[in-house]
Amino acid sequence: MTRLSFAWALCAALAACVKSTTLQKFVVLDPIFDSVFVGNQKPLPSVIYFDGDKLQTPPASAVTWQSSDPTILAVNNPSGQIKGLKRGTASVSATVENTQGSEIVAVPDVVDITLLVDTLYLLPGDTMTIPTIILHRDNAPVVSYDAPGATIFTIDPTKGRVMAGATPGGPEKYRVHADLVSDSGAVYVLDPASVGTAGNAFFSVVGPSVIGAAVSHLNASPKATSYTRTGGSAFRIQATHAASTSSEQVVQVTVNAAASLGPGFEIDSITPADSSTCNPPKTWAIWSTPGTTAYSANPDVTQQVSITQLVTLMTGGKVAGGRFSYRARRGDVYTNPLGLLRITGVFVAPLTTANLCP
Repeated sequence: MTRLSFAWALCAALAACVKSTTLQKFVVLDPIFDSVFVGNQKPLPSVIYFDGDKLQTPPASAVTWQSSDPTILAVNNPSGQIKGLKRGTASVSATVENTQGSEIVAVPDVVDITLLVDTLYLLPGDTMTIPTIILHRDNAPVVSYDAPGATIFTIDPTKGRVMAGATPGGPEKYRVHADLVSDSGAVYVLDPASVGTAGNAFFSVVGPSVIGAAVSHLNASPKATSYTRTGGSAFRIQATHAASTSSEQVVQVTVNAAASLGPGFEIDSITPADSSTCNPPKTWAIWSTPGTTAYSANPDVTQQVSITQLVTLMTGGKVAGGRFSYRARRGDVYTNPLGLLRITGVFVAPLTTANLCP
């Protein structure tokens, strides 16, 4: 389904519902999410208006446009264009007969760097390629990596591959360069014997599927749990930011196999109807925040969770280090392709055993 046909279908459903009850007017823009590079222009979104009785496309003269932040995004009514002015995110609103609708527009720089995991938590000897999105308006930029003064890790200057040394420590900075633009992150090398009962995790949630729309980059508290399921073993990786608050975000990946080293476990798609949290028939993942849950989806990309280090301590316990990357569809806009999130993270946590099944 195209974005326009989706918008019309949504409006038709809303109109049918609203007409039978309150006859409330509304405006829907298509697309509901968009992007434009700094210095570029593109047409204003299309407008669908429900006047309390029927759906219609209002004439241009009946629509008044406004930007929520004119320093980021300019709206030119006469030319019917929006223009990116500086990096950021703003909304464009359209008003028809005192009724308003809006779209969100991300404005990336001409060359734009997004570090998906800018804080790397690694165990000694671990390696990880910095997950980065580099966008460009014109010719592809020259990309390089460096870490001036780093003592606890090394970095490949062309591939961005970080290798942790044997000595714990951090944070120590690395930098990513794309032409004249740069961004920086940090590396921690954790002593497995000092992880204790807590551990460290970091994850990002990027979306919707438009250029430069970073939602959040968060430090989190991880849990790595092995448990017995019907017919076999399973383990779960969970990372929680701001627990028990209105800003809580939780990433949870459940694997229907025993925790082990290897190339990784592929994360499958699930739907809101799937509820096998104890006995998963497949490896799946969710992201949640109060009022919203997103379910792992597989839009033809590689997505997996992997344990890259599994250290047995002298005390008898184990510490797991690894990472995950997957896409997820928000349940509140599940059928809309623009509700797709990209979730990427890294973790170091004690691997405990618990009974997660009732």
